[in-house]
Amino acid sequence: MPDPSPSFAKTVIYVHGIGNKPTPSVLKCQWDQALFGVDLGERSRLAYWVNQDFYPEPLTDTCAAGDLTTVEADSAASTTIRALSGEADLVDREIEVLGGNEKERAILRRIAAKVEQRGVTKTSGLKAADVEAKILPLPAPLRRWITRQLTRAFLRDVHHFLFDEGARARMRASLRERLDAGGGPFVVVAHSQGSLIAYDVLRELAKNECDVRLFVTIGSPLGLDEVQDVFKKWTHSKQLPFPPCVTRWINVADRFDPVAADPDLSGEFHPGTALENHDKWGLNPDSLRHPHSATGYLRTKYVRLPVREVVGSGFAQEVLKFVIARDLVRDLEDAGQEERRPVLIELVEPQGTRTIDHVRKKLMPHLKKLPREAEIEELKRFVAARLTRSEVETLRVEMGRIAINHVWRDAVKRILIADSTNTIQCRPAHQAYGAKGRNIRWAVLDTGIRASHPHFQRASNIEAQWDCSKRGAPVEASGKDIDAHGHGTHVAAIIAGGMTVKRRQSADGVQPAGEIEIAGMAPDAKIHSYKVLDDDGEGSDSWVIKALDHIAEVNERAGTLAIHGVNLSLGGSFDPSVYGCGHTPLCRELRRLWRQGVIVVLAAGNEGYAVLQGEEGNIEMNLDLSIGDPANLDEAISVGSVHRTDPHTYGISWFSSRGPTADGRMKPDLVAPGEKIVSACHQYSGRKESLRYEDLYVEMSGTSMAAPHVSGLLAAFLSLRREFIGYPDRVKEILTDNCTDLRRDRYIQGHGMPNLVKMLVSV
Repeated sequence: MPDPSPSFAKTVIYVHGIGNKPTPSVLKCQWDQALFGVDLGERSRLAYWVNQDFYPEPLTDTCAAGDLTTVEADSAASTTIRALSGEADLVDREIEVLGGNEKERAILRRIAAKVEQRGVTKTSGLKAADVEAKILPLPAPLRRWITRQLTRAFLRDVHHFLFDEGARARMRASLRERLDAGGGPFVVVAHSQGSLIAYDVLRELAKNECDVRLFVTIGSPLGLDEVQDVFKKWTHSKQLPFPPCVTRWINVADRFDPVAADPDLSGEFHPGTALENHDKWGLNPDSLRHPHSATGYLRTKYVRLPVREVVGSGFAQEVLKFVIARDLVRDLEDAGQEERRPVLIELVEPQGTRTIDHVRKKLMPHLKKLPREAEIEELKRFVAARLTRSEVETLRVEMGRIAINHVWRDAVKRILIADSTNTIQCRPAHQAYGAKGRNIRWAVLDTGIRASHPHFQRASNIEAQWDCSKRGAPVEASGKDIDAHGHGTHVAAIIAGGMTVKRRQSADGVQPAGEIEIAGMAPDAKIHSYKVLDDDGEGSDSWVIKALDHIAEVNERAGTLAIHGVNLSLGGSFDPSVYGCGHTPLCRELRRLWRQGVIVVLAAGNEGYAVLQGEEGNIEMNLDLSIGDPANLDEAISVGSVHRTDPHTYGISWFSSRGPTADGRMKPDLVAPGEKIVSACHQYSGRKESLRYEDLYVEMSGTSMAAPHVSGLLAAFLSLRREFIGYPDRVKEILTDNCTDLRRDRYIQGHGMPNLVKMLVSV
């Protein structure tokens, strides 16, 4: 992505201040919103250095909250004043605990005295113009108490920075890692002690090492003589240097802010001609209650205007080209520096005579330099890997040279769990038309199948099995029982297979003992199983895409459609601010398969019901706009759920996801039985004495069960109307045109419930 304005800064880096904080992704979002009003995604980074010895658990804030140092400023003044008598010497006690020797303790006491004096400064002599009308001066005891809490938090962290080499190195590393990933020119915004960390790092970097167009310090203690003396000792200089890599430095301080006890940095650094200082009473809009608030500083014109000038007017748009997807950015922020996260690297589309292999060869030498833990795996149009935050950010910088388009989160996909052959008219079609799926092959992408189950033996339904849950090419597993979860076996048996089985009399006597016939929607269809979910029912986009690539290759090698359809009873959430609805990497690969002529059937999802927290307790409700991914794909058939025998009476299942899609299209396309569906159980013992209905079959519910009803119905249809093989759009039209209307809302029932007999008659 060429930069149309190379003179502008490309990346904003934040360095937070003292005290405990929320998780990195939440804190970054708070700062993005305060400074720009949008989530910047990859365009901003956070140097996160919270001392976890002091604060082992992050705050439970949300993005909408402000970055306030953790003091109980909202407590009632009377309660606070009563507490003062017991906390008058808190700061002294803190210094005794922290100080390694008497010289260090003396420095901390001088700093504490200055901070406390600033915090309790009387405001009665100020002119009205000096204090904005919205700021209400607090009672002196409450103001003093807030200051003491800030002082304690500040002293803890500043002690570690000034006197603990190991802690200081960790703080410095938090910023160096964000700079070393590249992506400049930079803007660095540092709050409170973050300004000490940022200055300490930037003062050592030459212009050719790091280009910082703007350095903004807010609520900074850099003006304190005691702090400057330590820096001068480190630099062996009588005057502190202006960071050579910085073009312009702006310092912003509220005179009510006790941490910025010396708010004017003018003339403190040499040469200081590029340092602008802004300080006055009540400058921070969160004063007096939170005069040290980071997000308050970020909302001021003294910060916003110069930052926006340096990054340009196009920097903070909500919809903007990106390399790293926004939801992946959030994952990486919380992962920290060393933790690896699963990603999908999308290759650029080949141009001219170049093939996708030529494009991949530009990327792979770069990735092969990474350690074995990166788990690089080549797909057809993607490369899956487990990368650290800095490795992903380096891809962003190098994206033009190494021919990548985007880096996506390798999203987690999960199973969708929550006498139906007659309900959708498959049993009558079997008997009257012989539509049983003969010579039709359907791929089931799930947890695998227990191929030895008697349900699949009569028609030898399981033709091929592939395990895609390991690195490398799909591993053939034909003849093996690779489903240790049960979901895939249950789904596959709804599509195909069948047997006559003995049933015991029910305890209430309603169901008599005897033999019953259990059959899938297309009893004679062949199943190609792809294990894309592990034994816990979880998988990833890359595993599913690996299976789709294999299906496409099988069809290409055959020169015709060897696999006629796929069933995906799986799904997950998606971030509509990152992906166009129906355009995630997984959706795009499914669209390719559809255009090859393969029918794609998807479970709509089980997110139609939620429990919301209200002021008077929990609120149980059904939710529109709950269609997940990849069920929002247009070039597919998305299936919601209804009652297995009485759909007209009970309507749409309470759990079934509802439309429309996030971009306003009607989904699901239709509904099928998904409540209390009896199908094959993978846990039967295999002994002859266990071959009874109660041992071989189990009941499950969910749109996971509804989708294979439609897959089996379509396999049965194609076995009798073969001229429609390879024309999924036409098949979808025939399917939806012949649905039975349940007279429910179209965004909940779609076109209604399928009817195989009507489909066969109509053509």
